Amino acid sequence: MYVSGHPVGIRPGTDPDPVADRRVRRTRAALHRALIELMLSRPYARITVRDIIDRADVGRSTFYAHYRDKDDLLLVSCIEYVRAEISAQLSRSPGPPPPLLPIEILFRLIDAHPEVYRPLVGPRANATVLRSIRQMYAELLTEHLAPLLGPDPTAASVAITFLSWGLYGLLESVMDPAQELTAEQAYRHFAALWAAAGDAREGGAVGGGDR
Repeated sequence: MYVSGHPVGIRPGTDPDPVADRRVRRTRAALHRALIELMLSRPYARITVRDIIDRADVGRSTFYAHYRDKDDLLLVSCIEYVRAEISAQLSRSPGPPPPLLPIEILFRLIDAHPEVYRPLVGPRANATVLRSIRQMYAELLTEHLAPLLGPDPTAASVAITFLSWGLYGLLESVMDPAQELTAEQAYRHFAALWAAAGDAREGGAVGGGDR
């Protein structure tokens, strides 16, 4: 298991310890739950690592064995949650899911939990978090959409870069009250960007752009 680029609970050259692995998952779940509960009661900027570990009943050294800081906790936890939720919802889809269903699910999550995602994609998100979230979007798009972008890996990579930044920008607009853009409207705009990527490649829309 890797968290924030470093191994947790597994020593190099040894088999994973199921007990240690369960302990790691419990600790991370407790920290994530504590952070989300705190975010429901106060602005993210006012939450400290001390607040989180006190609520989770976890020691400071244990926290830093898993995460660099509270931004790292929020980022890793939310990425894991988004991926798990998308996988769960896709598994319930009868037959092959529409190409853009993972993106639609992402917009639904943002719409349902704005207080959680605003620090990640809102106007005040820091540069490190921004890069990590944009990379996560690029990986998500690559997993689900890249096979539909044709055999040229360079062209597909360019399209994924374009779409991932477009996705980030739309989600940021949803989090910005001044934009007055709903998650549903933003998803429709993304579907248009996806169709435009198909138009640029072969003169026609890529399937699934407008459901």
